[in-house]
Amino acid sequence: MTDLVGPYMPYLTLAMQLCGVFYVVFRLSLIFWVSRDAQRRGAMAWFWGVSALFFGELAWIVYMVVRPPETLDDAHERDLEIAAREAELSRTGLTCPHCFKPIEADYLICPTCMKKLKKPCTSCGRPVKTTWSVCPYCKARQVPGERIEEPEPTAEVLVPEPHVETMAEAAAHAEKIEAAKTSKKKKQAPAPNEA
Repeated sequence: MTDLVGPYMPYLTLAMQLCGVFYVVFRLSLIFWVSRDAQRRGAMAWFWGVSALFFGELAWIVYMVVRPPETLDDAHERDLEIAAREAELSRTGLTCPHCFKPIEADYLICPTCMKKLKKPCTSCGRPVKTTWSVCPYCKARQVPGERIEEPEPTAEVLVPEPHVETMAEAAAHAEKIEAAKTSKKKKQAPAPNEA
């Protein structure tokens, strides 16, 4: 057997030495990467570095399973984003007391949860709080605590109602107008000459 391997022995020893060097470099880079990543994620970098030193690839696999999902920078950025949104909401200060979604100052109901926020003034129609007894815009008296029943929202599109009750009344009204126009024209027309 040494006769078969003999001429290739220097190449085999070189390949084994290169594999050994590669394994040492890989192991050191694995230790460095695991400890550095654990430090970026706030997960006890020294513990994971020592684990990777003694247990190698097995410690790396366990670390990949249990490591925190986001880095400290990502968590800090997320916290800043949340704080910025909260500051924006507090700057306007208007949120629905029921669902805490942002609303505008002139909303009568919350568009998200349909909770009644204000009522329209009986005189000018501007939104006033339900507890106010006077409209601050037009000085009209309001009934405090008055509850105006809102119709239940439906999927149908609401069509404005005509000024008349039914279509039959509308047709009758149109006929009356037409009759009035024709009688007016007859009165204005000159009488035919009788010869």
